[in-house]
Amino acid sequence: MTNDELLRASDMLRANHSWHIFTHRKADGDAVGSANALFEAGISAGHSVKWSSPDAKLPIGYNYLPCFSEHTTIETLDFPDDGTLYVFLDCANQTRSVSGFPQTGSTNSLNIDHHEDNSHYAQVNCVDGKASSTCELLFRILKAGEWPLSRSIAESLYTGLFTDTGSFTFSNTSPLTHNIAAELIELGAEPGHMTDLITQNKTVCGMALWGRALSRIEMFGEENKFALTRLYAEDFRETGADMTETEGLPAMLMSIRGLKFAVTLTEYPNGTKRLSFRSREGSPFGAGEIAREFGGGGHERAAGASFEGSVDEACAKMREYLLEKSR
Repeated sequence: MTNDELLRASDMLRANHSWHIFTHRKADGDAVGSANALFEAGISAGHSVKWSSPDAKLPIGYNYLPCFSEHTTIETLDFPDDGTLYVFLDCANQTRSVSGFPQTGSTNSLNIDHHEDNSHYAQVNCVDGKASSTCELLFRILKAGEWPLSRSIAESLYTGLFTDTGSFTFSNTSPLTHNIAAELIELGAEPGHMTDLITQNKTVCGMALWGRALSRIEMFGEENKFALTRLYAEDFRETGADMTETEGLPAMLMSIRGLKFAVTLTEYPNGTKRLSFRSREGSPFGAGEIAREFGGGGHERAAGASFEGSVDEACAKMREYLLEKSR
């Protein structure tokens, strides 16, 4: 990503005084962090800013971010041509967010993302598949355009860096990622405080839900390199956990010694069914590769997709599929 490309995105943001920000369905720390950072930057510059996604709720653990309560739920929008700039953050394709976006390519829109499989659907696409996170890329855009960066913007951006790199442990963590983290620390994002905010935010109900998932872990394959677990809709109802409290669970499985690839199958109370994939070095395939085979997408180390049918049937099929593909 050249400096001219970063400046093009920055100039587009500055030239448009009305923004509508969109994040993807089932938002994570990178989506919420980048939306908070850009929302505050826009308001500070005197712009009119909205932020929406299809999520009925955002993960409550990120409610320390200053613009968290500004999020609104929208499933479909007609994207009127009224001078608004439509900004998509962390969305590999537009279908992951609010539906109704025109496919003509003429809509006043900006796509800021770091997914390798981004479909470049907006009028201007600022996409860098080598960036650790959308927050990393957004920092580079704001810095190139000399936007004022407050402590709270730094904390929002640090949230995305921290979560999408697995606490700076994933292979997408580059020297540039650490350099940007250092700049955010200089702006006031204190590492110990941020780690507490991001990681020490579980509810008792959420821990009970995680306990059920962890108790169902199945290890299989040569040297137990695969793991699989599942959650049912009744698990949410019986524990009282919110649907957003699965955030971080798939990554937890990767702390198992010797594990190379993990799958979490979740049936949510609203009927949604999701596959979450995680992989590490030594896996016979990446998480993103498997997710795309199931109609989803994501990164080499973290990705997701939907599934149909019962949870138990999907578990059996996934187990058989992984064993066959690894032969």
